[in-house]
Amino acid sequence: MFKKLFLGTTEINFKMLGTTFYKIFIVETIIFIAILVASLTGILNMNLSVDFTGGTTYQLDTIYTDDDISDVLTNTILEVSRYQTFENSNTIIFRAVESTQENETQFLNYLANKFEVLPNEIEFQRVGPTFGQDITEKGIRALVIFLSLIALLISFRYEYRYSLIALVALLHDLLLTFSIYVLIGLEITPSTVIALLTILGYSLYDTVILFDKLKDTQKSFKISNLNKDVLNKTFNEVLMRSINTSLTSAIPIISIIVIGNYLGIEGNLADFAIPLLIGIVSGTYSSIFVTVPFLSCLLYTSPSPRD
Repeated sequence: MFKKLFLGTTEINFKMLGTTFYKIFIVETIIFIAILVASLTGILNMNLSVDFTGGTTYQLDTIYTDDDISDVLTNTILEVSRYQTFENSNTIIFRAVESTQENETQFLNYLANKFEVLPNEIEFQRVGPTFGQDITEKGIRALVIFLSLIALLISFRYEYRYSLIALVALLHDLLLTFSIYVLIGLEITPSTVIALLTILGYSLYDTVILFDKLKDTQKSFKISNLNKDVLNKTFNEVLMRSINTSLTSAIPIISIIVIGNYLGIEGNLADFAIPLLIGIVSGTYSSIFVTVPFLSCLLYTSPSPRD
């Protein structure tokens, strides 16, 4: 089985499995919409960074231990959302949620006493939510423009039903990544928003490859309409290619996360790499298991020559 999968010579009956995949997609969609609504209404908590909620940052150069950091993270004065350290450096940055000026001053003095430095040696900065909001608004505009152009290009290159299928797969990947973030409680930063937009490229790549292969297979079968043989032959050939593409893309991203963690600069790298990794896996999944049922249900399939 694995040898056939590697060589792209599997004989999975995707046409028969199309109905099953379609039911799975419906269940997924209901879950994604429920999570999205719960997040927007406050039932589920979105772990937004200070760039979206507003807050303060405290940067200092001092000798510290893991216990010192743990004490700061569990302090009762101000909620610290995250911290950042650097390899071969004594610099440490704490990010705290927005609070009153009194609490912020009290926390500043707490850090000065904790790390035995003067208060004026701590670089204090107040961050407003406008930066995160600006990134989000620009991201949404870019998303709308991107989806519109993709719909037009795919409709022109193939047909309008292909563009609908591609858009469904793209939205599936975005909602899946967002849902994982909400359920696990991962922090959403501006880098996360940028990564979500980057995911669209990976997702679209696999889907377009599938569409091109479908067109080539139709030509080899010398038919104008899709049928069971064309669908099965194409999906079996593309399956391993999609998996290989995903693996070759995921390996360097995993390396970035591991190296960033080792060097102590995992903050911004992880903010970008983690959603990208989730999106790559999701894109590979959707290019087959989301595209299959819609191609089976929405496109006209003529009888197979052997039927």
